[in-house]
Amino acid sequence: MKIEFTPDEWKIFTFQLVSLTGFVSLNIGLNFYNSWALKKDGPGPHFDFPVFYTMTHMVATVVGASVLMSFRKPSTGWPSLTQFREYSWGLVLIAACSTANLACNNVSLTLISLFLNQVIKATGPLPTMIFSFLLEQKTYSLMAVVSCVLIVVGTILSIPLSGKGPSTSVVGVVVVIISTFAASLKPVIMSLVFKGLKEKPRLEPTVVLFYDAFISFWLMLFYWLLSWERAATVEYIGQHPASSAGIVAGGASMAFVFNLSCYFFIMYTSALTSTVASNGTKVVNIVISALIASALHDPRNICGVVLVCISIMAYAYAGHLAKKNPPKPLNFSFLSKDMESGAKVSEKTPLAPAPESSAQCCVIS
Repeated sequence: MKIEFTPDEWKIFTFQLVSLTGFVSLNIGLNFYNSWALKKDGPGPHFDFPVFYTMTHMVATVVGASVLMSFRKPSTGWPSLTQFREYSWGLVLIAACSTANLACNNVSLTLISLFLNQVIKATGPLPTMIFSFLLEQKTYSLMAVVSCVLIVVGTILSIPLSGKGPSTSVVGVVVVIISTFAASLKPVIMSLVFKGLKEKPRLEPTVVLFYDAFISFWLMLFYWLLSWERAATVEYIGQHPASSAGIVAGGASMAFVFNLSCYFFIMYTSALTSTVASNGTKVVNIVISALIASALHDPRNICGVVLVCISIMAYAYAGHLAKKNPPKPLNFSFLSKDMESGAKVSEKTPLAPAPESSAQCCVIS
């Protein structure tokens, strides 16, 4: 049976294919590029200035968000000083979470392997679940809870304990845990912020992305100017101007294109497709980084990686089921009256993209 497409269908299919390819390849590529560029040891350029490097990605994100807004003008209008004043405290809180998440994530890449970074970051749904339960009183299905716990168990099993595996710097592990908690808290903060602004129009994701990156840039710049990294960065750039420009341009360009591909990927595909692709790339990142880091020499590590990968997909599936049949709220005395009376509580999968209410940042977290 021959399948024929109309010109419009071919156009949509082409957009889907190109955006999917860009989303997946850049999601994976940017993670490995960041690790290669920032690593203190190894064959890379040793550009271990994570805050400065992340600042350049914030610039790329602002430019990317501006390009996206030019494709489709936000219903609330372009970002402006007047608009910022109306949402200022909420946007600053969101940017603070982004700053802690992205800066700490890239700091960890200078100290530990990408594999270890990825398996620890994979535990993000559990703290998000805890934060949303405590702050928003959301509930989750048993499958979702068990999946999150198994991700943590798998992560613990994945961490090499012998000298044969990748680096397990204690400082690097602590920093990536801070990054994970900041990333987990961000969607909850976003939800609380916009719930408290019901009388004002809801900002579109591209607008939030613009403010998020713009404010984060200035927060990072403030830290960078006062930290040891400033002098070291200036010295390195002075000694290696060409390679420094290439490293920064390469990362920023990938970040810029990723923003575009991510936006169109979500626009031209279903929520299920974007969820599967997003979680699939997490699995691929973990597996490839484990092979590169030679982290699979121990049966315990292998079991841990397999458990993490399976649990990630199980959690994504649990989130998909919860959209159709949200779990009933728990009847605890300290919960709100609305929940005790059986009000419908929605479950939002922390791992899944939420284009309606959140913005994707170019620096993969």
